Amino acid sequence: MRSIASLAGEERRLWLAGLEDFDAGRYWHAHEDWEDLWNAHKRRDAPLEEILFVQGMIQTAALLLNHERKKVRGVNNLTVKVNAKLATWGCVWGIDIPLHLAAMNEYGADADKWSLDAQQYTMERCEREVQT
Repeated sequence: MRSIASLAGEERRLWLAGLEDFDAGRYWHAHEDWEDLWNAHKRRDAPLEEILFVQGMIQTAALLLNHERKKVRGVNNLTVKVNAKLATWGCVWGIDIPLHLAAMNEYGADADKWSLDAQQYTMERCEREVQT
């Protein structure tokens, strides 16, 4: 179970700030918020799988930022990394990770075509907050 309730204090604030920035298309800021969350997780010796999940979310923000900047290599490299970190997750902290990952793969496949607009992406929420 990966419920938002499992995050407390500063970690919860950082996750929510990152979501707000991500939803507003401020991918650099989301990346920074979640990097602070990632570091907080490492400092408290959170489970490795959770640390890698946060890192995968950081990388999705970087992937969209690279897509906006039309950096083929960055998008391609980050697509591989994101898949490695997020492929096994279900609904985590309110985010439907399988749908999010599918969208990131669409942006990955769009590298060098640039037909998608990262500012139009909306991260899907889920009703249940469980890990599969």
